[in-house]
Amino acid sequence: MRVKSFGEAKDLIISGLIRKAMKPREISREECEEFLSKAKFGRLGLSVQDLPYVVPISYVYSKGALFLHSGLGGKKLEMAKENPRVCFEVDSLDKGKWTSVVVLGKANLSDDIVAKEKLFEIFIKSKMAGHGGKAFRREELERMPMCIWEIEIEEMTGREGVW
Repeated sequence: MRVKSFGEAKDLIISGLIRKAMKPREISREECEEFLSKAKFGRLGLSVQDLPYVVPISYVYSKGALFLHSGLGGKKLEMAKENPRVCFEVDSLDKGKWTSVVVLGKANLSDDIVAKEKLFEIFIKSKMAGHGGKAFRREELERMPMCIWEIEIEEMTGREGVW
């Protein structure tokens, strides 16, 4: 290819740099964990009998696991009981730079007081400020109708790039 002008050369260089910059890169496990630790919302993916279901949900990442909570009934809970294999996705787009982390794992569900205490302790330590950042007494937690989800992470991948 023969370049006819400085402007054409500049345009070719810039378009080549943009193409190179747009190429996504894999991020390390440590970068994935840092990203998960900072975010507050993600998307929970479930599937039963070839029917996928994805819902946005708040969460907290702690010690290699994702923690969330829900009511004691509903579609996502029924699906997780039938098939505890889940995926979880978190992403961000900031000034043209995007990051995405996808987790595959198993959801362990519990409504007992130990699980509730663990979740709220993690919320407070992480400054998640869920439920107004309030520290609840054991008696209050016992009365809360909620299911605690602890997602054991089996696989985690992440990518980032420029939009």
